[in-house]
Amino acid sequence: MPDSTRAASTRTGTRPTSAPPEGRRATMGAMTTTPSAALADRAHGLGPTRARVLGALQELRAPSTAADVARRLGIHLNTARFHLDALVSAGLAERAREDRRRPGRPQVNYAAAQSAPQATHRSYRLLAEILSRHLARHSSDPHGEGIEAGRDYGRFVATATSPVDLLGAPEAVAAVVTALDGMGFDSRHVPDDGPAGGATVEVTNCPFLEVAEGHLEVVCAVHQGIMEGMLEQLGGGARVSRLDPLVEPGRCVARFSSRAPEQGSDARQPVPR
Repeated sequence: MPDSTRAASTRTGTRPTSAPPEGRRATMGAMTTTPSAALADRAHGLGPTRARVLGALQELRAPSTAADVARRLGIHLNTARFHLDALVSAGLAERAREDRRRPGRPQVNYAAAQSAPQATHRSYRLLAEILSRHLARHSSDPHGEGIEAGRDYGRFVATATSPVDLLGAPEAVAAVVTALDGMGFDSRHVPDDGPAGGATVEVTNCPFLEVAEGHLEVVCAVHQGIMEGMLEQLGGGARVSRLDPLVEPGRCVARFSSRAPEQGSDARQPVPR
């Protein structure tokens, strides 16, 4: 080993390793370069280790020490501290000393800056695409199953939003709109002054849009089912009479009507936990 290499190894505390054969090196590159490069791109040009450190801070959420980050990533404490300080210098993380009133060195905590690019990777859209595609290709009734899945979830959501007393139809529809907004929909409630007591809800921002464009019969059925399930649980006699998906690019229209609830019956359904 050349003296310069040995000296560098001694200073950094790393153990020199021999380079793998060319064939193996190429295979390792194919296995590791793509995710690392993608992570660096998501973090706007950070190297792979620094992007992982930023991602760890974002996942930990609460202010964390360099030791917390090192344990989470399985890296040396000094490596974690080096990259954390670099993130602070770049304005991507914040550093604060613990307000300590007892003897001892105060703890240094780090947190990701709110303006920092997202460095973690969560592909919920991919999961939705996989499940929707499977249902669309293998179910004998993908629309019906989408409706039932949505109803089940809608009843579950309604248990968290409904008061003890049953709502009237207008209040139930308004509660559905509020719940949809909380899921990421941008909904506009347009009451109908006609004798039927109906209403129209225009949706101009669908959080499922990218998946819906490929699997309309499944995804829009889930949306309809969520509304139906909530209305069943909330009571009041309102129902979804029609859902017109993508009447314009990025715009759907749901139409509601009222029906008198059966006398002496409670419209709520038992909800599985």
